[in-house]
Amino acid sequence: MITIFPQFLSAQDEVTSNSFSDMSIVNKKISSNISIADLVEKVSPSVVNITVSYGSNSPQLYGYGSGFIISARKEVITNFHLIDNVDKIEIELNDGKIYPASIIGADAETDLALLRLETNISIPYLSLAENKRNRVGDWVFAIGNPYGMGQSVSLGIISAIGRARKDGGSYIDYIQTDTSINKGNSGGPLFNLRGEVIGVNSAIYSPTGANIGIAFVIPLKVVMNVITGLRNDGRMKRGYIGVILKTEEFQVEDENPIYSLNSVYGATIKKIVPNSPSHFYGLMEKDIILDINGSTIRNSTQATRAIGALKPGEFANLIIRRKNKTYKFEIMIGERPNKGELEVINKEFND
Repeated sequence: MITIFPQFLSAQDEVTSNSFSDMSIVNKKISSNISIADLVEKVSPSVVNITVSYGSNSPQLYGYGSGFIISARKEVITNFHLIDNVDKIEIELNDGKIYPASIIGADAETDLALLRLETNISIPYLSLAENKRNRVGDWVFAIGNPYGMGQSVSLGIISAIGRARKDGGSYIDYIQTDTSINKGNSGGPLFNLRGEVIGVNSAIYSPTGANIGIAFVIPLKVVMNVITGLRNDGRMKRGYIGVILKTEEFQVEDENPIYSLNSVYGATIKKIVPNSPSHFYGLMEKDIILDINGSTIRNSTQATRAIGALKPGEFANLIIRRKNKTYKFEIMIGERPNKGELEVINKEFND
């Protein structure tokens, strides 16, 4: 069972700087000069508790989560599932002051949302670990609002990188961590030992709903790509060609499988959505997508991501294997429907 929430700390390196802005990690050992408490003290003013409410009837229903401030414009990152269909959002700073917040944009596909804190006061914002490489075994720490209790800190390591979730997340290779994450940590930051954000806590795996040391974090690279889209359009615009793909993955048998008719490779089209680009340009059920704009397609996940990365209205070149021949198609890309609309389409064609 996946419970929506996540993350940790890395103990391999020695911090040698007295300032947080230029801390460096060496010798695979944490220096006594810098403590986790110092890092927490530095970053916690930019981590927020989020309370959402539903409906106007009494008593109201409430939900709790976490978020963090990323800019001088008081933009706050959190999870989509926390703010979906809510009537009111309030943000509490670590000094106890509470302010209203509005939604700039949200993306259900990646479970991310961008809020704006409605206040004129100056608030510090966090540094983001852009272009930094995460490694399995790195120590990390999380700050969040478990069960609405207020800011709490937990420590752990990166357990795995590039992890898939069985319940979805087609656009994300998650960071897995053993940091203690519980309900209310959703949307909070996961930090490295420089005090930089490396991801957004999103979910835990648990057969009981309680933390068992398997949590999933949305990597910063995904977060920043989505945030750019939300700033510009209030939503993510993704490419769409109107195919439902088989989910099983092929095994690679040839070094250059695209042009080998004997290889088992690519993403197989299960259904064509009527009146979609694929329908209009002549793709067919059982066609196998081998290549999109020069990028080899190994499975349905790669195909979904490659298509989603295309811009609606542009043309894309696809190499298709149909029976014992390969064909090239040039297709104008449509705009991917939202998650709810896609679920209806998929249910209709999978029944």
